[in-house]
Amino acid sequence: MKIADENSSVPTDAIEALARRLLPAIRTYFESDEGQREFAKWQAESDAEKFTGGEVKPDGRIRRTA
Repeated sequence: MKIADENSSVPTDAIEALARRLLPAIRTYFESDEGQREFAKWQAESDAEKFTGGEVKPDGRIRRTA
């Protein structure tokens, strides 16, 4: 089985092999204190965007997108 788009196709087993290699490192990062802080920051920004209908700038300001 292959995952295809307009330009190329990638064998599913290649994607699965890459995922098997990356997943342990991703889990370790998100279980770390730094990963927890980054996730909490992302989650707060995501919630603010949904609530305001705008974009949250790195300094915390919100720009309305419409």
